[in-house]
Amino acid sequence: MAKIGRRGFLKYIGAGASLTLAGWPLASSGCAPARPSRRPGAWTLPDGSPAWETVDYPVPLPGQDPSIPDARRLAEFTVRDELVLPEGFRYDVLAQWGDLLGAEGHRIRFGYNNDYTGLAPVRGSEDEYWLLVNHEYVSFRPYIESWREVYGDDPPQIVLRPREGLEKGRLSVDGWDFPSHRLDLDSARARSMPEKVRRTLAKVAERVLDAQGVSVLRLRRHEDGTFEVLSRASDHRRISAFRRHNASAAVFRFSGPAGKILQAEPRGTMSNCSGGTTPWGTFLTCEENFQQQSQEEITPGGALAAHPTRYLVADPHLTDDEMQDSHPAPLRLKGLGQLLPEPLDGRHYGWVAEIDPATGNLTKHTLLGRFRHENVAVRCRAGEPLAAYMGDDRRGGHVWKYVSREAVEDPSDPSNSRLFESGTLYVARFREDYSGGWIPLLPSTPLRRPQPEHCPSGHMHLPDRPRGGTVKVGPASSAEAEITLQQWVQRVEAFCGKPFQDCTLGDLVEPQSGPEQALGVLLMEAFAMANCIGGTPTARPEDLEVHPADQSVYIAFTDATEGSEGSPDQRIFPDSRRENSRQYGALYRLLEGDGSARSDSEDFRWGRFVSSGEAAEGGGGFAHADNLAIDPEGHLWMVTDISTSVQNFPTRRSEDLTRRGEKYFPGVFGNNAIFFIPTGGPHAARPFCFATGPVECEMAGPTFTSDGRTLILSVQHPGEQSGRNGGRPPERQTYRISSRDGTTFEQTRTVPQGSSFPHGDPSRAPRPAVISITRGE
Repeated sequence: MAKIGRRGFLKYIGAGASLTLAGWPLASSGCAPARPSRRPGAWTLPDGSPAWETVDYPVPLPGQDPSIPDARRLAEFTVRDELVLPEGFRYDVLAQWGDLLGAEGHRIRFGYNNDYTGLAPVRGSEDEYWLLVNHEYVSFRPYIESWREVYGDDPPQIVLRPREGLEKGRLSVDGWDFPSHRLDLDSARARSMPEKVRRTLAKVAERVLDAQGVSVLRLRRHEDGTFEVLSRASDHRRISAFRRHNASAAVFRFSGPAGKILQAEPRGTMSNCSGGTTPWGTFLTCEENFQQQSQEEITPGGALAAHPTRYLVADPHLTDDEMQDSHPAPLRLKGLGQLLPEPLDGRHYGWVAEIDPATGNLTKHTLLGRFRHENVAVRCRAGEPLAAYMGDDRRGGHVWKYVSREAVEDPSDPSNSRLFESGTLYVARFREDYSGGWIPLLPSTPLRRPQPEHCPSGHMHLPDRPRGGTVKVGPASSAEAEITLQQWVQRVEAFCGKPFQDCTLGDLVEPQSGPEQALGVLLMEAFAMANCIGGTPTARPEDLEVHPADQSVYIAFTDATEGSEGSPDQRIFPDSRRENSRQYGALYRLLEGDGSARSDSEDFRWGRFVSSGEAAEGGGGFAHADNLAIDPEGHLWMVTDISTSVQNFPTRRSEDLTRRGEKYFPGVFGNNAIFFIPTGGPHAARPFCFATGPVECEMAGPTFTSDGRTLILSVQHPGEQSGRNGGRPPERQTYRISSRDGTTFEQTRTVPQGSSFPHGDPSRAPRPAVISITRGE
């Protein structure tokens, strides 16, 4: 397949043309002076260049000063346990895990692992804003360390110990040992669990799930661009997986056809990853890895699929020989939703929820599908249908678009929420010639023979009939496949009672009282249904953003490697062949239709904007693109999400493929970082490192104020694997790094052990926090 270069792609999709965005000119290449002066407080120059010096970064970046050899400049590198910003910038902590906010009788506790942030003005106020913050999951090690400080009582004794013959160790709760790192909750061993252990696990389940969800805070902005939380305000709100805090009068509901199947109000919200903010002042929050705490699979009739066992799972993220006394607790606990007095119904989760910050009302819009939602980007233009672009963040997950039936009249009209309740959900099909199309997820859509042979893992997840849930399908040679494609086709034909070529999506659903309920079942099983109508398996789509000027859609694909979950179509993601360091994600860009960019276009063009990987191999110098933001100048900002267990891991892909190489190679890229990427001008598609984060953290949810002076940002799970620093000395490690010319040199890297962010006290547990970043005038 012919590859498309950066310059060719910019020309191909029209990004090289001069654009106008909300009154700010986005200069085209060659139209601005080489080094124009910046406006006071500005973050970028008129030609799209950064108005600051990049911070230190451990690997070479494209376009850096060639006068100093990479091997000399980067022979020594010190990793810092802090948010490192360019000179002249500052950050302020707005809220951190455990903060108690609100007036007496209206108190909430700020949740754990903050992710997406959304900002909307309070109606009738000139300087007050609503801030929505998602709380994705709980990192159990630093969470347990903070337990006493936050809750005021003794933490539970939950440890994970190495055991010979058990790769992931053995979980122990209050001295009672599990058989391994997991426990079948229906087993005889579980039935013999002491009452004290039951009470401990129930308490942990309640608190961990209550620390997830969303916070809605009221802020005031000062003249210098900084914010403060109005700590005594009475209208802060918290919604967790199963509980409302200071939102008892709010209305919770499902909209759309799946709501008629559930016939209940949503219990809460959890696993909230990214999201979006609407032009009419509400927030959209996306439920991602809900399957970790509740059941995901359903029957052909829309009920929860019957499973013989239920599990509580301790996720160590360390193999047996890597566990040490400094890591006694599991990294995460999964399956906790089954330990509540009223277990969680997994059908309530995996949706996009809209929240009105003023009232606390929550609506889960089921027409946007149930899958592992990363984010949602809304295109809302008068005279066109409303469109919402979404990504399913799993290996082999899809890119989605929802289009409303009615057109938008006024983008700021709060009644636009109704447009999510009547429309069609589409899945993207990418073609090798850089074109693509949108396939509707409707009962009438014909089935299309899947092609798992084009996926590096050799399998795809497809609807399992008649049992329900999914089954892994692939060639007989696939190590992951449970059945062959021909066997799956035969099962479908037997269930539907007709030849495969005559089957539609509606035939995969048990007879219902009407087509609306059939659509509801399809929406509840959207991922698997997309795989059997020709939706393209992709490389874990994280964030999608719509550019306000040309309406093109940027997509952050975070990982092209394969796993048991699935893998991308290597015809569209050639780096999934693992031939170079570019396998760890890329930014793609698509433009609707023939250039008109209408939201209801059925076709699109696509291409690659910038790739991950080492500069020597044509990469942008980063790994694992995650959340995106577009600033008021029209330029792109990107945060990375290198997994905690991989950060600063001293190996190279070419050295040890059998045990660590491909899995741990992103360790050369250091701590997670924030990159500025111009969308036009002489440096278009070139990443500049704006900031690096604390040890073992992920930075998430970048949100700019409308004037571009302030960036709101989440610092998630600092010290996730190692916990508090505790005064431990840093380690010195040796890395092999590629220079931009392709030669390899050794780097000595100093890496702190554990974190003390944001308070700086090594004796205390690190805490996730939301911050605001400003620049001095």
